[in-house]
Amino acid sequence: MSGRHDAAGCFARRFQRLQEVIYPVDLGRPYTEREIAEAVGMSVSQISNLRNGRSVPRADRAVALATLFGVRVEYFFSPDEDPYARDVERHLGAIEQERRGEPVGGRYRAAGGSTQFAGGLTQTNAGLLDDDQVRQIAEGVAVLPHDMRETVCTLVDQLRRAVARQPKGRERTPR
Repeated sequence: MSGRHDAAGCFARRFQRLQEVIYPVDLGRPYTEREIAEAVGMSVSQISNLRNGRSVPRADRAVALATLFGVRVEYFFSPDEDPYARDVERHLGAIEQERRGEPVGGRYRAAGGSTQFAGGLTQTNAGLLDDDQVRQIAEGVAVLPHDMRETVCTLVDQLRRAVARQPKGRERTPR
């Protein structure tokens, strides 16, 4: 099994999970592939390929998808034992539990946290990565296959440029 296939499979599994659980309150149902495609500037067939593990998105599209679902982009590629991936899964489980009418200890409205976000979702941890998070990703890049290292390095470069363009003291707001 190639590294690209592993990355595509991991991305697909996490993407499907988010699509099943995270959706705008005003829709009352998960996003369709068409709605996701329109929201992130991709075609429906590209979204289908991602969801079915046939491809891995470019860094900018991975960021757009992460933003749409209120998670950090590393959720799509991190191993299951990664603390952030486990945290997101706990949030997703709490959302499912709440939808079933079961009591939930904390109030989770999105996989990544709790600040108001487009479509009625909430978000805190989906913002730009801090230096420690970038370092952790970079350290993990060494164990990734070559094609995934390129994607992660491109993503880190894009995030650095985005941070450089942000006025000091101003938080990034989702579109």
